[in-house]
This record gives sequence, structure tokens and C-alpha cells, in this order.
Amino acid sequence: MAAVKHWLVLLWCVGWLGCGGPTPPPPPNPASPAATVASNAPSASSSSDSEPVFHLATAQVNLPRVRLWIGAREIVSEVCVTVPQIATGLMHRPSIGPEETMLFVFGSARERSFYMKNVPFDIDVAYIDPEGVIQEVVRLKANDAKGVPSRSSRIQFVLEAAPDYFTRNGFGPGTLIATDRGGLVQTLAPLAQLQ
Repeated sequence: MAAVKHWLVLLWCVGWLGCGGPTPPPPPNPASPAATVASNAPSASSSSDSEPVFHLATAQVNLPRVRLWIGAREIVSEVCVTVPQIATGLMHRPSIGPEETMLFVFGSARERSFYMKNVPFDIDVAYIDPEGVIQEVVRLKANDAKGVPSRSSRIQFVLEAAPDYFTRNGFGPGTLIATDRGGLVQTLAPLAQLQ
């Protein structure tokens, strides 16, 4: 029974991770079908208030990078595909450079909500659909623990950047993002550990 309870807590938490962990949904109903979780996903550790913790205690270094085309411009972005990478995001970093980006990759499309726990600077976030099209760009405020949900329920990728990055570069809703090997869903989604 304890293993079942641990599994349900893990499924609940894995569904809401992001940059510091987006706003969590209500706990899952054990009678409803559970989401699939990769077998190599880390088990949750507990914090002092008994809530599961999936993020790292320090800033991430040496993340994988991916070459992206945003509209007609080529960039290189850090990419997060594993549970701890997505849960940690930009946490514990002192800043983000004006041209630095971080792409979060999920295995399926749904509403996403990101917040700024342990991130001491503002960022802009692009919520992106499975076709690789930016649906909206939102501003997240430094250390704001309140999640900012996407308007669309078809978000599979999230790109974080410095404030005004998207405006400065002319990347707004409707802009297509792809890799140098094809669409995001074909090239990156198979690597995702989170749905």
C-alpha cells in the first residue's frame, strides 16, 4: 500500500513540474487512469514540510544544447528533458544573458504553468504548441511563486529567455520554431521524460 501511495504522489508531482515547478493541480483520483512516467524518473525526496522535491539544490551546469530555428534565425538553446532538469530550470542562477534561452520539452501537449521559485530575475516565456508555433509570450517575475498558466491547453514546449528577448527579435505568437533536423515534436519530444 505504501508503494501505491508513493507512486500516486510521484504521478501527481511529475504532472506539474517546470521552472521551479508550476502551480500544482489537485491530487489525482486513484480511480482515474494514471499518466505514464518514465521508469528512470528519480524518486521524490522530501523537504522539511514533507512536500516532494524534484529540483536540484544548485544551479544546473552543462545542460545539453540544441540548435533551433526561430523564424529565419538560428540560435543554440539549453534543453531540459529529464525530471530534474525541468524541475530545476533556471533556479539558483544569478542571471540570464540577453541571448540565452532554455527549452523545456514535454512528451504531450496540455496546459502548462511555470513559476519562478529560486529564480532572482525576470524572464519571458514562450508557450509553444506541438507544431512548434509560439502561442503566447508571458513575463514571469523574479521569485514569484504564483504560477502563470498558458491560455492554450495545447502546449508541449516552453522556451525561457531574458525579458524582451522575443520582442527584440520579432518572435511573437505565430512564429515557428524547429530544429536543424526537423520539427520539435519529431526530433525532441521522444526524449521527454514528462508528459
